[in-house]
Amino acid sequence: MNRIVLAFLLPLFMVSLLAAQTKGVPVKPAGNFTVINGKTPGDMAYKVFRPKTGKPILAGNYVKINLSQRIKDSVYFSSWSQLPVYMSIPAKSQPYDISELWLMVKQGDSIIATQMMDTFIKHMPANIPPQFKNGDKILTTVKIIDVFATDSLIRIDQDKENKLWGEKEIVFISKYLASKKINAQKTPSGAFVEIIKTGEGPLIVSGKYVSVNYTGRTFAGKVFDSNTDSSFKHVTPLSFTVGTVGTGGMIKGFDEGMNFMRKGTVARVYIPSLLAYGANPGSPLIKPYENLIFDIEVTEVKDK
Repeated sequence: MNRIVLAFLLPLFMVSLLAAQTKGVPVKPAGNFTVINGKTPGDMAYKVFRPKTGKPILAGNYVKINLSQRIKDSVYFSSWSQLPVYMSIPAKSQPYDISELWLMVKQGDSIIATQMMDTFIKHMPANIPPQFKNGDKILTTVKIIDVFATDSLIRIDQDKENKLWGEKEIVFISKYLASKKINAQKTPSGAFVEIIKTGEGPLIVSGKYVSVNYTGRTFAGKVFDSNTDSSFKHVTPLSFTVGTVGTGGMIKGFDEGMNFMRKGTVARVYIPSLLAYGANPGSPLIKPYENLIFDIEVTEVKDK
């Protein structure tokens, strides 16, 4: 399932080093709550801010959370400005890990956990990037939004969250296009296609085998990939079968955009993050949940 996290703190810490830094992460809730201080059996210091009521968490449950990780006063990951994270709760915990707290906390709780880099360097020295040193502090903040008994309930909740997020992304891109006076057509799922050069022949349909030249960039103008720029080391046309999303094909926004093009078309496709790489872009040049722009030239269209 998308964004069901099975292992947590150190793996997440390593992945989050690739994410863009963000600011403004909440560290404690507002309102009436009880403060619980302590250390886990694995010697991880924690503080829990607990409201008056909340469902307990049981092994095998799933939680919906917001979280952040801060290292040396820099935030390396935060879901507060993105979609929430969903996690399964294991029966066994890992020492010196946030998993030691799951069966102790409840829905509505906020957690601040403190770890020292020294411990990770001691046990996994080869896996720690060189910029992190002994004495560095890792501060993890977690807000437990909800608790679910089954993964099917999570899917329902996640679909609702994705729908709301997707609608916001479409509004953002629509306003961007309007501000630039760009005339673009909307695909069924919500990408936008600006035709710069029409091309020749019929519109491309699913099943056609196409070759394209492309350059991908962020809305801020940062180029993250291209097959026409030799610095990215792959200057051959990209070829794929249109309509193969989910079976090893292209990202959905790119694929849907092809249905508005012909052989020789030059176009620009504006893609919401949920139709691109979403939470896991796989590149340090793309932020999680970042909307993208692709400049595309269709060089060939074949039946197979």
